[in-house]
Amino acid sequence: MPATRLARGSTRREALAEVPISRPQNNVDSPLKLLTNIKPALPAAKNNNSGNNDAPKKTVSHFIATKTVFHRSTAAPQIIGRASEQQTIQGFLQSTVEKGGGGSMYISGNPGTGKTECLQALIKKSTSTFTSVLVNCVPLTRPGQVYKAVLDAMETGDVSEAGAQGSLERRVYSGDAFLVILDEVDSLLGNRQEVLYRLFEMAAHPDSKMALVGIANALDLTDRFLPRLQARNCEPLLLNFNPYQVTDIVAILQSRLESVAGAGDPVIQRAALELCARKVAATSGDLRKALDVCRQAMEAAESDHKRKATDKENEGVSLQPKVTIAHVAKTLAKLNGSPVGQKLDALNFQQKLVLCAHISLANIAAAASKKKAAGAGGIAVSGLYAEYMGICGRLGLLAPVSRTEFLDLVSMMETQGIIILEASSKVARRGGRRIVSDSGAADDRAVRLSIDEADIRRALTKTAALSPLL
Repeated sequence: MPATRLARGSTRREALAEVPISRPQNNVDSPLKLLTNIKPALPAAKNNNSGNNDAPKKTVSHFIATKTVFHRSTAAPQIIGRASEQQTIQGFLQSTVEKGGGGSMYISGNPGTGKTECLQALIKKSTSTFTSVLVNCVPLTRPGQVYKAVLDAMETGDVSEAGAQGSLERRVYSGDAFLVILDEVDSLLGNRQEVLYRLFEMAAHPDSKMALVGIANALDLTDRFLPRLQARNCEPLLLNFNPYQVTDIVAILQSRLESVAGAGDPVIQRAALELCARKVAATSGDLRKALDVCRQAMEAAESDHKRKATDKENEGVSLQPKVTIAHVAKTLAKLNGSPVGQKLDALNFQQKLVLCAHISLANIAAAASKKKAAGAGGIAVSGLYAEYMGICGRLGLLAPVSRTEFLDLVSMMETQGIIILEASSKVARRGGRRIVSDSGAADDRAVRLSIDEADIRRALTKTAALSPLL
């Protein structure tokens, strides 16, 4: 089993992250991700008591567990499809790091096509022992930070940025083989492009002990931006992940449903899954959007079920909400073509609090920089979460969600077309201080409104509890 390590002082990511329930958040603020920390599908809560009164509890637990497995951050119980891609990655690992040698690979593909997840799953399945580190390149703004990030993840001791390149080169040509994965590697282009040349050259050296995998969206990144790699005979092995097809998406969603222990009919009808898969495959093939649609459809079904359960005329209501084609179709309509006002009105209270937090920070940043366009700038995810926590504390109406639940809220709003997530270092500042941690791939993304702030304010003021915040 590959040994994976984290830099000293790192905290867990899952704000690019993962947990829909409150628990200690490890490695939140670091661009270094622990590959073995992949969250399994959450099983239904078990109830060992007997009696008819336990049936509703089991049903509720099963529904909550099912909703949990449709979080973006919940790791799939198994990799569905991608047979040829898995074979290519396995061959690369076997010919490089598992044999104690070096080499490089570049994996491309649109967002939501399973690039990183597939690679992580195959690393976990490897029977060889080697160190593997995953570095997100978005928050690394200086060349020396890239080398230092790799060394910190490998726990090689305290190394300065100035001496990091030399230390890494010595490690590459001596010791045991190791694997370095650079996620969102295209963010290193520009003034940090020389770092990519050097890393790929080190991996291609005959005495190299480093296997290097770069992951990004662009199919032709190496051809357009790294022509010197071909000239120096160190170009990486190329692998592209195509968008998911209908059958793939259905199989993946069905696998997540089946991973939740529970008797009776599934929470989501098979026909509803197929409708979701067809619509997503026809537009982007992004599995993350399919997961968002399923979750929002489950929330719609839950609301309908609660309304029917309180209606005295509906005495034969089932114990468990059921997601039908109608729920999925309604959700897809909201995501793809509903007017701005309807989109905003359909947000839940927690999502509206996120928008309040964004407006608050944007106004502070605009006042500090004497700009009039308060909503134009991006707000870092970490700063947005901190402001959201503060608003929840001031209101005192409900407990704030966990950091990873917060990320799910933000991701769903991005799917709805309300906000835009950008991998950008140009984020708003508050009082001369960046509203973002200096490390942490997900936390360093910037959130920007894709809807006019005036429209958002009008929609939020309809909720009495939020009016004082605006």
